[in-house]
Amino acid sequence: MYDKPMKIGNLEIKNRFVRSATYEGMAHEGIVTDKHVELYKNLAEGGVGLIITGYAYVQKSGMAFEEMMGADNDELISDLRRIADIVHGHSKDCKIALQIAHCGRQSRALENTLAPSAVLEKAINKMPKEMSKEEIKETIEAFAQGVRRAKEAGFDAVQLHGAHGYLISEFFSPYTNKRTDDYGGSTENRFRFVEEIYNRSVGLVGKDFPILIKINGDDFLDGGITIEESKKIAVKLSQLGFAAIEVSGGMWETVTRSRKELGWKPRMIPESRKFVGTKNEPACNLPFAKEIKKVVDIPIIVVGGINSLDLVEKILREESADFVSFSRPMIREPNLPNRWLKGIGERTVECIYCSGCLSTLETTGLRCIKKEPEA
Repeated sequence: MYDKPMKIGNLEIKNRFVRSATYEGMAHEGIVTDKHVELYKNLAEGGVGLIITGYAYVQKSGMAFEEMMGADNDELISDLRRIADIVHGHSKDCKIALQIAHCGRQSRALENTLAPSAVLEKAINKMPKEMSKEEIKETIEAFAQGVRRAKEAGFDAVQLHGAHGYLISEFFSPYTNKRTDDYGGSTENRFRFVEEIYNRSVGLVGKDFPILIKINGDDFLDGGITIEESKKIAVKLSQLGFAAIEVSGGMWETVTRSRKELGWKPRMIPESRKFVGTKNEPACNLPFAKEIKKVVDIPIIVVGGINSLDLVEKILREESADFVSFSRPMIREPNLPNRWLKGIGERTVECIYCSGCLSTLETTGLRCIKKEPEA
């Protein structure tokens, strides 16, 4: 089934392989560089059905890292178009979505950060400023304009980053959203931020331009999102008109520092999920994707530890998800889809999930540091 096409909105994806959004560390003052062009050319030639770019910030206050792409002004449209053009030029049937986001309280690049509420970000020890109603409205407009810029730059779709503790995720989660106004409290109120982003975006680009979203199945934090609330959010996303949902999990606080250092205790994580997102647990987000797929009628993309073609086949055969998404494996081998589609080599990925690629982001930009997989 992995070689069979399937639609996301009105967009036909040629196979079930998705390259998940991955920060590249290659931009210069928000501008696309030749390194980006080469990266996305190689991915397009590698046979993947849909590429989701590393995220582009919609406001300077939403920049998480220094070398991050921007989508916060019209002057950047022509630079973003370089990515869409190189993908379409090298593979006419490969589709590409621009991921857009605001980092909220998790910015490593900014001293002063914004969030739904003033809740200490313990992984980087920063206290954000609670957003005013005016700042919320400005950010909603910034997201919508980012969607418009993606369409004008020639992208086939856009994905909102609503996972991993970035701003949309912060509005969703009761762990980070302590507001008592229209944007906090009930699930409906915490959903309002993304609802207004979607409606304003559709007003600019129309209903035919696919808008995808990435969400957490679980925040893995005491007082955060659990799968039961994620399912409620997913239903509302589907009913609103989102074209597809990619399911992930966790915030930066979940994974970047030890419990002892942080002085807090995450909500109990089963022992089998202790090593979230590593080689120790294949398909770490699959339990959440399966549950969400049961309650929505739009395509579900699952990401995290998809390490073999046998696992891909099992996920699709059992209809646990509609697409499988890869980040680190396609850093190691951007031609992974073609290798599997043509039956070349092993049915496992070469990536060993060491995350050494993350150490390259501030120097050379995203790359695999392992010449050969470990034995």
